[in-house]
Amino acid sequence: MLFTETRYQQHQEIVPGEPTYQSTQRQERIRLGATYTVDTDRARDQSRSRPYDYSPKRGMPRHQPKNLGYDGSTNWLSFKQKFESYRAVNRWSDSECRDYLNWCLEGKALDYFTIETSMGEWLSYTDIILKKERRFGTKELPELSKVTFHQAIQGQQESLEEWTDRVLTLATPAFRNIPEQYKREEIVSKFCQGCMDNEAGKHACLQRHKSIQEAIDLVRHHQYITHAVEGNKVPRGRAVNLVNSSNEDKMAAFEKMLNSLSSQIEKLTKPTPLREKSSPKKTFSGTCFFCR
Repeated sequence: MLFTETRYQQHQEIVPGEPTYQSTQRQERIRLGATYTVDTDRARDQSRSRPYDYSPKRGMPRHQPKNLGYDGSTNWLSFKQKFESYRAVNRWSDSECRDYLNWCLEGKALDYFTIETSMGEWLSYTDIILKKERRFGTKELPELSKVTFHQAIQGQQESLEEWTDRVLTLATPAFRNIPEQYKREEIVSKFCQGCMDNEAGKHACLQRHKSIQEAIDLVRHHQYITHAVEGNKVPRGRAVNLVNSSNEDKMAAFEKMLNSLSSQIEKLTKPTPLREKSSPKKTFSGTCFFCR
C-alpha cells in the first residue's frame, strides 16, 4: 500500500487550484487531531467535575474480630501480639487499625484512648500503640526487672509448667532489647538454676540445652530415673525417724503398764480399817417373859 501511494504521488499531475494528495492527507490529520483534542478536553472536564473521595479506607464493623478485646487489666503485650496478627493477615491500613483498635478497647483502655485522641492532634496507629505500651505495658525499670528475674525460684506448690510460664513472663521485660539467642540462653539457665529439685536442675543445666522444652524433658527424665532407682529405698534420715518413733511408742506403753502396776500394788498394800463385831440385837417379840 505504501509503494502504491508513493508511485501515485510521483505520477500525480499537479493541477493549479485543485488540492493535491499531500494537502488532502495533511487536512485529514489536522481534522482528526482537532477531534481528539476536543474529546480529550471533554473527558478531562468530566473527570474534574466528577467528585473524588480522598478519605482513607475505614474499618467495617462486621469484620471486627469478636474474640479480641482489652480493658486495661490484662496483659497488654498479649493483646498487642494478637492484634498485630489480625492486622497482618487482613492487611489493614493505618486508618482501619485505628477503627478496629477503638472498637476492641473497653474500660480504662478506652478512656485513655478517648483522652489521647480528643486533644486535637491526629495520632497515627503507631503513635497510639506506643502510648498504650507506655501506659499499660511494662512499668518497671529494665534493671529492676533483671533483678527480679535473677532472684526468682520455683515455689514448693508450683509445677514445672507454672515455673516455666513465670520464667518466660519475667524474661519479657528484663530482656526487651536483647538478641533472641542470648535471651533464650538466659531463660533456659534460669529455669534450671531455679528448680526446686536441685539435682535435676543441675543435671539439666550442665547439658546446656538451647530450648526450654528440652530442659523440661531432661528434668522430668532425671526425676523419673531417681524415683525408679531410689524409690524403694528408705533414706537414712527417714530410717532414724522410724526407729525413734518406734522406741518412743514402746517407752510410752511401758510407762503406762508400770503406772498401772504401781496403782494396783498401792491398792493391795494399803491397810484396811478393822470393822467392829456387832452383837445381835434383841428384838421384842411382843409377849411378856412371864406369859410364855
